[in-house]
Amino acid sequence: MNVKENIRPARVAGSFYEGNAEVLQREIVERLARARPHADGGEIVAAAVPHAGYIYSADIAAPVFKALAQASFDTVVIIGHDFGANAPGIIGILCDFTAFRTPLGDVPVDTELCEALLKADNRFVVHNQVHRQEHSIEVQLPFLQTVAKDFKIVPILFGEATPEHCQRLAELLEEHRGPRRILVLSSTDLSHYPTGKTARELDARTVSFAQNFDLAGLCRWQSQGAWERELGVETPICSAGGLGTAIVWAKMHGANHCAVLRQGNSGDVSEDDTRVVGYASMLFVKQAASDDTTAEFSLTSASQKYLLTLARQTIAEGTAGHVTPPELPQTDELLQPAAVFVTLHKHGRLRGCIGTTAARMPLWQAVMEYAQLAAFEDPRFEKVTAEELPELDIEISVLSPMRRIASADEILPGTHGVTVRQGRRSGLFLPQVWEQLPDLESFMGYLCAEKAGLPWDAWKSPQTELQVFTVHAFQEEAR
Repeated sequence: MNVKENIRPARVAGSFYEGNAEVLQREIVERLARARPHADGGEIVAAAVPHAGYIYSADIAAPVFKALAQASFDTVVIIGHDFGANAPGIIGILCDFTAFRTPLGDVPVDTELCEALLKADNRFVVHNQVHRQEHSIEVQLPFLQTVAKDFKIVPILFGEATPEHCQRLAELLEEHRGPRRILVLSSTDLSHYPTGKTARELDARTVSFAQNFDLAGLCRWQSQGAWERELGVETPICSAGGLGTAIVWAKMHGANHCAVLRQGNSGDVSEDDTRVVGYASMLFVKQAASDDTTAEFSLTSASQKYLLTLARQTIAEGTAGHVTPPELPQTDELLQPAAVFVTLHKHGRLRGCIGTTAARMPLWQAVMEYAQLAAFEDPRFEKVTAEELPELDIEISVLSPMRRIASADEILPGTHGVTVRQGRRSGLFLPQVWEQLPDLESFMGYLCAEKAGLPWDAWKSPQTELQVFTVHAFQEEAR
């Protein structure tokens, strides 16, 4: 690589973001001030942010950059767009620029680390013209320049997003890291051009792969997911390679939690819900393990009240033939993808119950979805009418996030729900099943054999992945 000064000029200043340095700096500072702080603590080792024009995505990205102001790093590996089928067999596209310019100044490139990647694997290539035309790395720089000092970047556009390519890139970064304190930053938007409703559903599914550190699932979802059957959907994520590498890097460095700080789509700004692009911002964090292994998942009383009100409002509006999406909540626990059941009772008798065991959409949205289904689509009952509303009692059951465990010794009978997975076979039992199968052998045996189609004792195999969760149920106060 040629290391003489070779600066990449700002390409999208004045279009994707403000071109005047003073105005740009002021805008970023204001967005950071508005962003909610990340309060979960822990060491940040990787992150993901959107890269659309600031008018659409900067408020989504701002909470991550606000958190990065307190993080420790001196090298940011920024991974932008995938090139997929246009770059078969390629891991990453580098450049020989020595710095990237923005209105706030020049950001130096870690040319030494770029050179090491090129020498280590011939599946890395240099293509300056591609980098000149791309915006997915550039738009992150003004935020980084505002929250951090004395850092370098490794700008990478991803080639073909495969688990092996993500793993290889992360391994090479580790191999050649030296004394660097590296942060991997995935620059990616989510679903492209579905309706707002479809975007929220698809994006929740995409985000769930990150939350479960599921690299294989993420790459498979991008290349052959069910979204292909959705009219108008171009892709569910435009940099699965970047997010996949962030997942691998995070796991390599002990991260055990993916915090989704904010989600949304372009329709939230344009107020046009017919053709949108989805966004999310996430942090991969290494948190200290809790000493309380028996702590159950729960929600704050404010969140419970919000969700019960939301469910009742959704059903009430549904009886009139329309449902108005509420203002998006900005509470972490309401934005996290969650598995939900909504149960309706009338005079103490079941009047409808529908839910899901898969966390594929944000909690608030899942409650809306399954409140509607429980009221109007449960095949066992007639549709709920407006006249019945005062007589209905609503109960919501939320499954906690899944937590992977090393062995069945960590399962608490009577408390934990459990999932088993081996290859493409999986199964789940809710905690309520302990009432019928109170001993561990029977519970796990039936789970493997009856739900997952696995051998009875597959749960004892190191090839079987075990996850546990709890269920938090709450209902309206008596009226």
